Amino acid sequence: MSKVHIISGPAEAPPTPVNKEVIKGQGSVPFAKLIPEKTPNTEEGKIFRGKKRGMGAALRGSRYISC
Repeated sequence: MSKVHIISGPAEAPPTPVNKEVIKGQGSVPFAKLIPEKTPNTEEGKIFRGKKRGMGAALRGSRYISC
């Protein structure tokens, strides 16, 4: 019967997180800050109906409905 070798990763500790990238010989670049952003309310859906532009002589599918 053969043996199974389990590789679990390096024995040393993982690197500590930093807030900048250090480029060898060029200095460091800070990472972007997290800024909360307003998002749309998805509970109230709005339906838009319209006609596509640039359809030319399309046989079907010249209108759209988005909800």
